[in-house]
Amino acid sequence: MASTFTGTVNIEVVLNQMVQSGIQNGVIPARFIQQMQLATGTTDGQINVGYYKRESGIGASATQVYNLVGSLTDNSGTTINFDEVVLVAIRNLSATAANYLTIGPDASNGFGVVSSNKGFWVAALGSGGGSIVPADYDSASDTGSWVILHSRVGIPAVDASTDELSVVTQSGTSANTWDILIIGRDN
Repeated sequence: MASTFTGTVNIEVVLNQMVQSGIQNGVIPARFIQQMQLATGTTDGQINVGYYKRESGIGASATQVYNLVGSLTDNSGTTINFDEVVLVAIRNLSATAANYLTIGPDASNGFGVVSSNKGFWVAALGSGGGSIVPADYDSASDTGSWVILHSRVGIPAVDASTDELSVVTQSGTSANTWDILIIGRDN
């Protein structure tokens, strides 16, 4: 079964400052709003491949490697090959503080290290790169910590060179659960 991919990313962060005296008073909002429509295609600002998975039961001190060229499959079972990644989003679904996650380029063949002004991290995991996703999930409100990385032009993934994205669980923690979404293009 063939798949077609489109996407929408909506981000709105609003801070309301209540000013009680001075030249200006009342509620003063500060807004950061971004809406990205990702149409089907293989050029900048478009996508044609995607991967989603809920990982669960991943133990302490484990590294889950996502090989972006050749080992992931979409929901129809089709092998996904990312030539460029437009967005990586990971949501930690653990409420146990010690269950924070680190996401970033694998130590071997790491994806996403900045090169030619394209990348998400300055170095591979273990060498000062990566992002922390705290474990503060609240199941009642379905809220918790996220890391979302986006590049309109895409970050290259090259087979057996720069195609491995890793999520590392921390030592001494219990089983971990997270959602991961990767979208991009296979030019």
